[in-house]
Amino acid sequence: MTMLKENISSTNNRFFIANHLDLTIAITQTLSWQPLLGASAVDKSFIATIVSELASNIIKYAKSGYIELRSYERPGNVEIDVVAIDNGPGIVNVKQAMQEHFSSGGTLGLGLSGVKRIADDFEIYSTVGYGTCVFARKKIKINAVQQVLSLTTASYCSNSERLAAFRDASLVEPASTINFEIGKCIRAYPGQIVSGDQVLALPLEDGYFLAIIDATGHGPDAHKMALVLLAAVKKIASRNLVDIMSKLYELAKGTIGAAIGLAFFDANKQTVYCAGIGNTSLVVFNDKKWRGVSRDGILGQRSPSFMEQSTPFNPGDMAIMFTDGLSESLANNEAIKLRFQDANTIAYRLVDVLGKTYDDASCIVLKWNK
Repeated sequence: MTMLKENISSTNNRFFIANHLDLTIAITQTLSWQPLLGASAVDKSFIATIVSELASNIIKYAKSGYIELRSYERPGNVEIDVVAIDNGPGIVNVKQAMQEHFSSGGTLGLGLSGVKRIADDFEIYSTVGYGTCVFARKKIKINAVQQVLSLTTASYCSNSERLAAFRDASLVEPASTINFEIGKCIRAYPGQIVSGDQVLALPLEDGYFLAIIDATGHGPDAHKMALVLLAAVKKIASRNLVDIMSKLYELAKGTIGAAIGLAFFDANKQTVYCAGIGNTSLVVFNDKKWRGVSRDGILGQRSPSFMEQSTPFNPGDMAIMFTDGLSESLANNEAIKLRFQDANTIAYRLVDVLGKTYDDASCIVLKWNK
């Protein structure tokens, strides 16, 4: 018997969380969110409480992060996923954090254990120095007359698969001893669960290596291509950017291909080196504003002569790498406005405010703090 994958209507909503005003806005907009229009007052209260508790944890422990709401609608009922993502210090003892009466404070006092009791499915992933991702799913009944279905569709997947998609895209590697501050954010094409964009920030000796990948297209196929390239980059990351590009080109032959940007920030030489192909950008903000130029083309489709460029990079400077899911001119202007925010806030804000509605979007921010 042939098994068919079930398609169901989905829609999503995302809130940046950094203070109690953001929390209030998130709760208010959650209660009026389209997928909950036909829900009972009790179910709305359950979802709002989950949002409140998880957002409060972000404010208290991580300072900033995101709450993502996703609905998976079927006739008569809806599955609501609430995902909380932050790049904070992580939870040292997850088991203790899940104990009864272990509350984040300043909320209804339910804590993570209370969220787990409310939810039908619950998972938490946290690594010290990386951040935390909490996943909660609640199944609710919807009045069929009031139910409004979105126009996009997504393949149904388990809570573990949904959590992995958020988690893998969101957690940042620990910082090195050099006073570099890293922020990164990935957002999937609206209506998709996974993204064809991937980003990487790795501390190397005397500096930091960054990579940003934009696989051709979007959805599961682009996501798989991006993960293949990401895994390869992790293994061969070094100062030699042209050599890395050549190896990735050979790997991408015969595939859908990708745009990719690489950079190495050398702390000793106070210089950033970069190389790229396709629609990725690196912009450095110092006394002036410098932009690295990526070669035209698609990785794996044709073989250009890869070129390495460089520019000074000193304490107090900032750099952003992003895909064409963000408008370059707008990203530059917005980054200047946000320059004195922390790197995570800048990355989240750029993607949240400037991310195109018809593409995956991603961004890495590197600040060299004095």
